[in-house]
Amino acid sequence: MTERTADAALLTYAVGDQFVLALKGELDLALALTLQPVLGEALPPRPGTVVVNLCQVTFMDCSGLALLCRLRERVVDRGGRLVLLGPRPVVRRLLRLAPLDERFVVIERLLPARTLN
Repeated sequence: MTERTADAALLTYAVGDQFVLALKGELDLALALTLQPVLGEALPPRPGTVVVNLCQVTFMDCSGLALLCRLRERVVDRGGRLVLLGPRPVVRRLLRLAPLDERFVVIERLLPARTLN
């Protein structure tokens, strides 16, 4: 089994006034446990709009979904807003089955933050 690190699965960057967390690979229990402390530290104090880029997430289980829910709570508690970018069908299905698809804003491409409100 190959060890996955947060560095290999997470990239952070800014696009305008949006803070982007790009995730990659299989978002399962092992990766969720690795990413949870890193994601909290990666967030700016006043995050504004945080975009979680899920375009390269090939699998997600309930652990990954719980990670997104905790991240959303942290962002909202800091006065920000969380948006999911480009989740694949497997991730969309999990959101729908949970049912959490109504709690997350899902977009297909990055837009200026002012248009996300």
